[in-house]
Amino acid sequence: MDQTMKDTLTEDDLYQHIFESKIFSNWHYYAYHFDYRRRGSDHPFAQSIVNACIDCNKKLPGFAKGFIDAIASISGREKYESHYEQLLQRISELHVIHKLLTYEWPFEAIFQWEPTTQTSKKKPELNIEGGSKTFGIEVKAPSLLSHIKILQSNPTQLSARNFTNDEIEQLPDAEKGITYPRDNPLKDFLISAESKFRPFKEENPEFSGVLVVVWDDFIYEPISALLHEKSGLFTPNSFDPDKNTFPNVDGVVLIRHLHQLMRAAGDRPLVDSCHHPLDYGRDGEYPPKVFISNPYGNGVSKSLLECLQAYTPSKEMGAEYSTSDLIWWS
Repeated sequence: MDQTMKDTLTEDDLYQHIFESKIFSNWHYYAYHFDYRRRGSDHPFAQSIVNACIDCNKKLPGFAKGFIDAIASISGREKYESHYEQLLQRISELHVIHKLLTYEWPFEAIFQWEPTTQTSKKKPELNIEGGSKTFGIEVKAPSLLSHIKILQSNPTQLSARNFTNDEIEQLPDAEKGITYPRDNPLKDFLISAESKFRPFKEENPEFSGVLVVVWDDFIYEPISALLHEKSGLFTPNSFDPDKNTFPNVDGVVLIRHLHQLMRAAGDRPLVDSCHHPLDYGRDGEYPPKVFISNPYGNGVSKSLLECLQAYTPSKEMGAEYSTSDLIWWS
């Protein structure tokens, strides 16, 4: 894609594209939000999506309409929960891509959206060239709805695979229900990212692959999935039966923002320091973003971590930024 092309896409142009898309010709979760514009005002969630798309389009001409077409295609089944979750996952991608495209890089950055190699058609979200290394970014977000329902009904949550079945049965209130670790999504995300990054690393030894995971407020879950000493995916005791080390995923960035998107889409107020639905935040604000290095990878450039405002988790960030064994919900 030629980044030198002059972009003239306006907000009105993009809204018109939205009105002519499947968001309005089919049943769609976000028709409610975008329809505010046709009634003379703007919904904060819809406007945040439009603003981010237009910003991204300045660096990647064609991105805005392409992204709208992608979310518009997730339509046609009324109140279908799988579509709700898929849409949140796509908006999570936009959240991260927008930050990467609008950051003031210390080099002349060249961006490739959904690139491929000569040997593979698998596409990470974004490649960033121009620095000492090429950065490959894959963005993922977990499905939430079923897990939320389970958490609300069970008094005990296991954060890591730290107990035998006998020990679990002896836990207080075990008979009332146990929520098991939400760690399989991390394993699946790493497997997917590894398969996407490997062809790029084979073509370019200076390629650095980073998985960015947009999680909800329970950040101890992915931290425990990756780092818990008895089962973490980045430890010698990984629960992965295949013992994958994911050598082409140099690290994982964890962002607490999925719950903000859910709140925004559901007309509920945002929390913490979030100014608008796709506000990435400012360095040093709560909640912090986390970087976890893969001990089997090749490290991640400081400039990328500065862009993503990501730091090694520590107790100073809060108790939820440490690995956890179990939690009793009152």
